[in-house]
Amino acid sequence: MVRKTQEGFPWHYRIVRGADYRSVYSAGHKHHSGRFVLFGKENQLGHHRLGITVSRKVGSAVVRNRTKRLFREIFRKSLAAIPDSLDLVVNAKRECAAAVYRDLREEFLAAAARLGRQIEADKLNKNKVLQDLPAAEEE
Repeated sequence: MVRKTQEGFPWHYRIVRGADYRSVYSAGHKHHSGRFVLFGKENQLGHHRLGITVSRKVGSAVVRNRTKRLFREIFRKSLAAIPDSLDLVVNAKRECAAAVYRDLREEFLAAAARLGRQIEADKLNKNKVLQDLPAAEEE
């Protein structure tokens, strides 16, 4: 009897709709890395989601699929290290084609942590502005 492992990448962890991609691109934060550009936006789902785009500039179909598999594996194995509940979109660059798992993972986690800090700082700034509004109206 073959046992199915829990190493899948379920649909609820994926960004699949074009509208969701556009939302992350337009309203989210962006971090440029040497091998990819990471976009992130907070979501209200209670868990992270990942979207990956790899253009033909990166390489052949084999190379593009390998790149997507690497990012899915990094995301799946690093869920606990990613702050908040974020929608993350990875736009792979040509440099991803030759990347090894360990280096790509370190770069991805550093970029995700930075995006998390930026989003948290924006939330704090927004709350501060909202708290200051009633005080300004009273004067």
